[in-house]
Order: sequence, then structure tokens, then C-alpha cells
Amino acid sequence: MPLSFLVSIMLASTLLATSALAQHAEPKLDPASGLVIAPGFEQVRAQCTACHSVRLVAQNRADRDGWLQMIRWMQDTQNLWPLGEAEPVILDYLEANYGPLPRGRRAPLEVSF
Repeated sequence: MPLSFLVSIMLASTLLATSALAQHAEPKLDPASGLVIAPGFEQVRAQCTACHSVRLVAQNRADRDGWLQMIRWMQDTQNLWPLGEAEPVILDYLEANYGPLPRGRRAPLEVSF
């Protein structure tokens, strides 16, 4: 095999490995709040920390519908204001960064008696 071909293969495999590592890298956290720095971070920090600690955000995990239900509950019972145009941005952020955690390698076993 020509040397240039081997170099090309090595370069391609290095790029793939680097890309795979980047995808599994730990997210960058805001040192002040502890929230993941990603698109929508500023809106979440501004809206959510007006009433409660960011720990309430970070400790909860939900899909988009679950986060929307929590927002609606806060609006119905805790006097949370309408989020307007910020709502889809906030939901995008929460879904992407605080979605459900993987369940592991298999589903739990059914209990049968």
C-alpha cells in the first residue's frame, strides 16, 4: 500500500476518534449557577432563578412534555408569569440538557408472584 494511503487512513481514524470523544465530553457548566452552558442557558437562568434555586432545575429530569407540565403547574399554582417567546427556548434547553437519564443497559425485570 502506498504511504499516502496509510496516512490518509490514520488521519481519518484519528478524526473519527476525536469526534467520538467530543460527543461524550462533559458539558461545560456555568461556575456561578452550575447549569449547563448551552443555547437557552441565559433564559433559563434568568427566568428560573427568579423564584427558586437552580438546584431544582438540575435535580429534575423530564422530557419536553414533562418540563412543560412543570411550567404549567408553576403557572397555575405558584404565580409563574407567562414565558412568552422564551418558553420554546427554555423547553429546548431543558429537554436537551436535563432530559431523562438513560435507564441502563436493560429494562428492569418484571416482578411476578
